[in-house]
Amino acid sequence: MTFRSLAIPGGPHDSVEHRDLSVLKQTRSSFLQLQALVTVVLSYQLLFSQHLAFPSDAQIPTILLLLLSCAAIMVLPDRWVTAPWFPGALALTDTAIVTTLVFLSGQVTSDLYLAYFVVILIATLTRTPKQIFLSLSALGVLYAFVLYREIQTTGVVQEHQLLRLPLLLIMAIFYVRTIASARLLREYDAVTNLPNRPKFLSLARAAINRARRRGDTLAVLFLNLDGFRLINDTLGHDVGDELLRGVATRLTEGPGRGHVVARERSDEFVLLVDHVPTSGACTSLAEEILRTLEPPFSLAGREIFVSVCIGIALFPQDAPDAERLVEKADAAMSRAKEQGQNLYEFYSDDINAQAFRRLQLAHSLRRALYRDELRVVYQPQMDLATGEVVGVEALVRWEHPELGLISPHQFIATAEETGLIVQIDQWMLRESCRQVKAWHETTGHFISLSVNFSARQLNQIDMASLIGETLTQTRLQAQYLELELTESFLLRDTERTVTTLDSMKALGIRLAIDDFGTGYSILSYLKRFRIDTLKIDQSFIRDVPANPDSVAIVKAIIWMSHALKLKVIAEGVEREEQISLLREFGCHECQGFAISRPLPALDIVHLLRQKPHDRLSSA
Repeated sequence: MTFRSLAIPGGPHDSVEHRDLSVLKQTRSSFLQLQALVTVVLSYQLLFSQHLAFPSDAQIPTILLLLLSCAAIMVLPDRWVTAPWFPGALALTDTAIVTTLVFLSGQVTSDLYLAYFVVILIATLTRTPKQIFLSLSALGVLYAFVLYREIQTTGVVQEHQLLRLPLLLIMAIFYVRTIASARLLREYDAVTNLPNRPKFLSLARAAINRARRRGDTLAVLFLNLDGFRLINDTLGHDVGDELLRGVATRLTEGPGRGHVVARERSDEFVLLVDHVPTSGACTSLAEEILRTLEPPFSLAGREIFVSVCIGIALFPQDAPDAERLVEKADAAMSRAKEQGQNLYEFYSDDINAQAFRRLQLAHSLRRALYRDELRVVYQPQMDLATGEVVGVEALVRWEHPELGLISPHQFIATAEETGLIVQIDQWMLRESCRQVKAWHETTGHFISLSVNFSARQLNQIDMASLIGETLTQTRLQAQYLELELTESFLLRDTERTVTTLDSMKALGIRLAIDDFGTGYSILSYLKRFRIDTLKIDQSFIRDVPANPDSVAIVKAIIWMSHALKLKVIAEGVEREEQISLLREFGCHECQGFAISRPLPALDIVHLLRQKPHDRLSSA
């Protein structure tokens, strides 16, 4: 997912959790208003109705009990208020209260019993506008009959008889709208107004039952938007929500027309295709979805391009029920995502085996932390003016007892998904700081240390404390530690980012922007944040000097760094000619295979003792 823009204004930092909290507040507020109305009307009946024979000494305690029912709704657990059974439970509670009052008053035909029993009956039975219309019509007929009998008996039209109809209508409409609103909040996504996961599963179960009876095939298509989190982090959640609404509109008005389209999670959608004559029909539908989402979305003055990966699972071939069908489609989507962007994949048993291997990998990684299987290797950084090694970048490797050395590309994603990345980052920081301090003391070479942290770790409010404690424990001077940040992190939540970075700069450490030029390079943050170093991404260095555009970009970044008094480091340097050109442009330092591959700690000592000429020759 990409967009065309340079200036990115700040925006409110919302989250899925915040939106869920808003839905919960609306649901609780609706039920609270409903119970407050019940309390007011019942209290009026108790205090002022001349036709209710209720003991006067019991009126105030009863009203207090009604007020307590309102207070209870304010403090009930969230899972109760949003549960499917809660509206019915509330209706039964109100019915019990009214029935008790009627029993104590001795007037079974009183206004209370007639009004609330019918109203609650309507609220619990109606689902559609047609049902509501029929119920209210029946209520009108019932009221007319009771009114006719009372007038016939008394011979007069009394005031309370005339007030009963509007009271019943207001209460019925309010009850029905409140419970319908609660159902809407519970079953539909607040951002896109599409069915949510529980509602989709309910519809899928019904469709599977129909397909099983008819002997039909149906399909679930699982869609994931590539890079959606980056849009939220950089442009704000308001733009992210607008994008989700745009995607939902295109799906429902285009390829999803006639099918069930739902929002699964933050950046995921699912489609239910009720009748699939052949697998080719799913292929055509997936390709139509890719074409539909290909044109850019115009949001907030920007063109945002969306790429999507799709997983497809079929009933009954792949799964016998709705839950497992969605799981299989999700697994197929993950396989498509591994292959690239704008791709689709059908589920197969091989995909299931891969998912099992990922689960095993996560379990093994958790054990690796306690079995001392992780290793830190160090990639040297060379001063281009002197040829001396002046720093190292710490990188983590996993030495599995059975699988051997595992590349970080194979386990970092798993570590981030499971949250283990936080523990790995903390361990790597302590280990690398301890090692660099040891080199200072044993070799006399005061090299610096660069460390990458995950976004999850950087968002912790105690990040500065963690770094400070680590520096104290390892006795490494702060000036030799450099923390590498991504451009997306700098644009995530500007005010909080400024506070976090200021607290870390106060320790005396240095800050670098990693992979500069590949993200959303907003030059204003170079002025706003106290950055010390820019690291030119290897994708630009790789094509130097063959590609004139890459040469121009590298040259411009170096010149800009000089103007801003920033140190600049080139990553991914693999050839001597690149070193010569970078030196000519005035680049300060470089790292890559032309200098050295990432090395274990012992080999770094040997490298530090080599002369610059011998070092480049051995690389």
